[in-house]
Amino acid sequence: MMRALIDTGAIYAFTVVGDQHHPEAARFMRNWIKQDGIFFLSDLVFIETMTLAKRRLGSEVAIRLGSELRENPIFSWISLSPALELETWAAFRSYNDKDWSYTDCALLILARRLKIPGVFSFDSHFGQMPGIRRLPS
Repeated sequence: MMRALIDTGAIYAFTVVGDQHHPEAARFMRNWIKQDGIFFLSDLVFIETMTLAKRRLGSEVAIRLGSELRENPIFSWISLSPALELETWAAFRSYNDKDWSYTDCALLILARRLKIPGVFSFDSHFGQMPGIRRLPS
């Protein structure tokens, strides 16, 4: 089974037809599903996605999207444990020369701990991170 983390920008891109990355995101999602791939969805990414969706698309769309993310078995929920949160904080502090968000650092830590080599994202920051590959590549 193929496994990858998923980032807010990728969720937004495959949800919003007008997004510049939508065609690539939709194509990637179709292929991922055909290959029985699974995405690990961090609670931080979910929070970030719900905030973005509500602000840009409205409450109704955000709730539908949130329900899909919570109920579709292609997404496996991951909550940051206190230990993972401390590692995320340490990464956030140690990579202070980078423009990485706290959520980006959490995905880096999750990728390392869960031995997941890729993250579905259109964020260029993941190309800077050691040991993680941005998908689609």
